[in-house]
Amino acid sequence: MIVRPLIVAAAWAAFCFTAQPHRDQASPQDPVLLSGIEADLASRRCDGVRIDAEHFRAFSSQVQLNHADFFQKPRSVRLQAALDDLDGRLRSDKRATCDAIWVAYGPGSRLQLLRRG
Repeated sequence: MIVRPLIVAAAWAAFCFTAQPHRDQASPQDPVLLSGIEADLASRRCDGVRIDAEHFRAFSSQVQLNHADFFQKPRSVRLQAALDDLDGRLRSDKRATCDAIWVAYGPGSRLQLLRRG
């Protein structure tokens, strides 16, 4: 009778070990999600910068992602690490980081996810 609890414990340990976040693989959507989330973060943290709703909708439609994909679903460890790094840069050098995000997502960029105002 003691064999059954040991098998259950071993199975649980194997599951927990393989399900740990550090083993999370990068999602192929991570770069796309990163772009949308970076633009959103800039709209909340950078002065005078807003999401360009029309371009953002076109972008999300083109990549077939919705609001939940960007903001409600769990993120891979690598995506979260990239966002944590961005947050740290916004805290340490907000102006330079906001300027870089503006260049990446402003009107002169390929995606044009941000606008002034």
